[in-house]
Amino acid sequence: MPRSAAARIFLKLNSQFSALNGAALLVAAGLIAPILIANPVNWAALGLRCLGLGLLGFALVLYLLSKNKFSSRSAVNGIVLLDALWVLGSVVLVAFFGDILTTSGIIVVTIVAMVVAFFAIAQFAAAAKIKKTVPETSVEARDGKLYATVKRSVRAPKETVWDVMTDHPAYADVADNISKVEVLSGNGLGMMRRCYGLKGENWVETCDLFEPGHTYGFRIHTDADDYPYPFAELSGRWTVNEHSVGSEFDIEIVATLKGSAASKWLFAKMAKPQFKAILIDLADAWARRMEAEASQRVAST
Repeated sequence: MPRSAAARIFLKLNSQFSALNGAALLVAAGLIAPILIANPVNWAALGLRCLGLGLLGFALVLYLLSKNKFSSRSAVNGIVLLDALWVLGSVVLVAFFGDILTTSGIIVVTIVAMVVAFFAIAQFAAAAKIKKTVPETSVEARDGKLYATVKRSVRAPKETVWDVMTDHPAYADVADNISKVEVLSGNGLGMMRRCYGLKGENWVETCDLFEPGHTYGFRIHTDADDYPYPFAELSGRWTVNEHSVGSEFDIEIVATLKGSAASKWLFAKMAKPQFKAILIDLADAWARRMEAEASQRVAST
């Protein structure tokens, strides 16, 4: 798992600081303008309100990034760059255009710049500790569908990986979004299983692809009256192949979204980081179980 916890803490604090300043400028620009600006022009309050809106938007970006535990080093450093530009702009403002500010304005701009500089340095240092995740993931939205894939190598023979992958009740032990899986009927092609979510919601899946030792697939019964999620169609494929380190498994999820074009776009944007996090956690948890099972089998021989 990437070491993004520290970066996410500073991103969240940065988000709160930006939101606080943005809200103050948006709500009380008329009162703040004469405090900051020596001879405020008529449009000064409007300019501060626009700056406030920009800060609120920036705060939202920071908040969303802080909620993603797989935030990349490049994404965090992108925020560092924006913070650095703010600090640079503040230095230029005070050094070369300080006469347009009041004494209080210079103090406020300097203090805010110092706080932003602290966040920039802290985020940069924390970003350096973020490691790239082992699983290769991709989440894309196109033509009203969401395509999510994850691929991971594992130090275990193909047979062991297949056995773990087809242990359906144990799937709930590695999937963070599932609390229980029960086999309703069958084995292999046509098998039916019921999955339970963390809040008790449940749905039925039917195996519509089965190649022993290699791949299987499930089609989720999204047409059921009690299906809890906004998908018109949903299917998954689980595959294992040989790899230089032992084996490699991959998962592919294809979801057709419900609703209007706008709602599909919005849902896809919001779902992407969640899908990615779920798949990475699943792949890592599965890999640990597969490698542990392989070690046990070696020890028992």
